[in-house]
Amino acid sequence: MPKEQSYKKIHFTRIIKGEKEKDEISDIIVKESFLSVILNKEKVITLKCSPEDYDYLGIGFLYTSGILQKKEDINSIMVDEEQKMIKIKAKNIYSQLESSWRDSLILRKSNIVDEKLISKLILVKRFLKIESGIIFSLMHAMQKRAKLFKLTGGVHSCALANQQGSIMLFSEDISRYNTVDKVLGEAFLKNIPREDKIILTSCRITSDILTKIAVGRVPIIISRAAPTDWAVELAQKIGMTLVGFVRGKRMNIYTHPERIEV
Repeated sequence: MPKEQSYKKIHFTRIIKGEKEKDEISDIIVKESFLSVILNKEKVITLKCSPEDYDYLGIGFLYTSGILQKKEDINSIMVDEEQKMIKIKAKNIYSQLESSWRDSLILRKSNIVDEKLISKLILVKRFLKIESGIIFSLMHAMQKRAKLFKLTGGVHSCALANQQGSIMLFSEDISRYNTVDKVLGEAFLKNIPREDKIILTSCRITSDILTKIAVGRVPIIISRAAPTDWAVELAQKIGMTLVGFVRGKRMNIYTHPERIEV
């Protein structure tokens, strides 16, 4: 079962087409919370989120935003669950207010990707390969772990896996962005190498999602859902393998199919 703080029971009214009476029933819904991220006494952002794994979420957001780059730069982390706040003290940070290179990576009014910024995301583990059968097995395994989704239908999921077919880290959250940040934040804090790993997700792959994963140095992303055109363009340019619509017995490989073995 998921953690109790992630869901609650409510009572509501249901109408079924063709029936004359309303039904008064109860069911489980997902809880929504927030997390204020404070870096060196300055508030960076308030994230809407599921009420768990605040440490991984806060650190993951700063990492995938390009603000934190090394675990060794973190001096301290303090999570206040009552105040829904994470306070981080760190050195060698990049000010999001002065220059958010992640936000400028994809030019908002064109399909052109900034070549200078692309160079920061070039992925090096081009030799990484994974069998297609393992991909199907991993997606099935991630869905089995999605207990909160099965209970509420109200969250996304994300996992970090190895090429042998084992899921190493897993998260669920009301925000698809948060699931990625939680997984990469945990990997960042635990010093888990990402260059030879795979990210699995239940969500649509946009350029923002793909950029987070690229910052995390993961070369293969696998999703049950569809990608956008900007995500495909970016994945092609930075050497990332993007796989979508992994359902049943089929998958679509949009970029760099050489990493996927039949």
